[in-house]
Order: sequence, then C-alpha cells, then structure tokens
Amino acid sequence: MDKEESWKFDIFELEAAPHNRPLIYLGLKIFARFGICEFLDCSESMLSSWLQIIEANYHSSNPYHNSTHAVDVLHVTVYFLSKESIRETFNPVDEAAALIAATIRDVDHPGRTSSFLCNAGSELAILYNGIAVLKNHHEAFTFQLTIGDDKCNIFKKMKRNDYRTLCQGIIDMVLATEMTKHCEHVNNLSTASTRPWQH
Repeated sequence: MDKEESWKFDIFELEAAPHNRPLIYLGLKIFARFGICEFLDCSESMLSSWLQIIEANYHSSNPYHNSTHAVDVLHVTVYFLSKESIRETFNPVDEAAALIAATIRDVDHPGRTSSFLCNAGSELAILYNGIAVLKNHHEAFTFQLTIGDDKCNIFKKMKRNDYRTLCQGIIDMVLATEMTKHCEHVNNLSTASTRPWQH
C-alpha cells in the first residue's frame, strides 16, 4: 500500500490481500495521511468502524459498484489531491469532503441505473422525484448510517456550522458525479481552464 499515490497502483492486488476489505485498509491509510481524524476530532477506531459499516454496505454481489470500485475512486481522488495545483486550491474542508465523497459515492448501489429505477417506478425514484436518484440515495444512506450509530459517527464532535459546510461539500461532490451532468461539468472545467486564475 506504499504506492497509493501512483497512477499504476494495483487495486485488484489490494482487493485480494486483506480478506476482501480493501476500503478499510486503504481508507485508514489515506485518511491518516490527510489528517482527517484530527480534522473531524474523531478517533481512529471510530473512523475504522465508519469505514467498516460503509464497506459492508457496498454489495459484493454487485459486479461493478462494489467496495473495490470505491477503493478505485478513492485512489484516483488521492492521486489528484496530491497534485500541486489542487493542493494550492483546496483547503482542509475541501480535502475531507473529497475523500469522504469518494468513499461513499456508490454505497448501497442496487446494480441498476437511475433511469432503470425511474422507468420501473421504484421507491427510490419516487422518493427523489426521479432526480439524481442514486446519488441522492448514496448520500442520504451514508448520513443515516453515520449519524444513526454513535460508534461510527465521525461527525459527532464537529461544530454545527463546520458540519454543515462539510456536509454540503460532500453532497455537492457526490452529485457532481451524476452522469447526466457529466458533459456540463466537463464544459465548465474546459471553460475555466482557458481563463487566467484570479487570486
């Protein structure tokens, strides 16, 4: 796991090593490196419990959106967070939001797309009015799991305003991965990259 910053980091090798619990092992290492426990004012054992409950709710029967996929997303997020241009732009709240969002962005994925769920008239589609159904579910489900259990409530000691800012960052980042918004985000990034940065 000492090469997690490398683009060539082998996710599948990690998956095979720790009894199919890659998210807990890589998550603990990465969150420690970025000082997330200190930022959240939570213990490492609480963070471990949180990662354990999140990983347990990635369905191993799901061939793609499983915990290995979560590790892949977390690894790519760390790769970009390690770049100088991102480090200069992101503050500790942004970093924590990005790492948590990467960890939870597909938790409890049912193995069907939002479009399928909408067309099938599923309860989730009705609950979220057919709008970013899965991304809204991943977020809400995460907050329910986290806040509902004191043993893994990594947000427990945060001040109210700090908590709200962090949660909004997590929500925004997960919603930004909604595929129906992909082209819009790419266009916005392309436009932004042609403008000189203002400090």
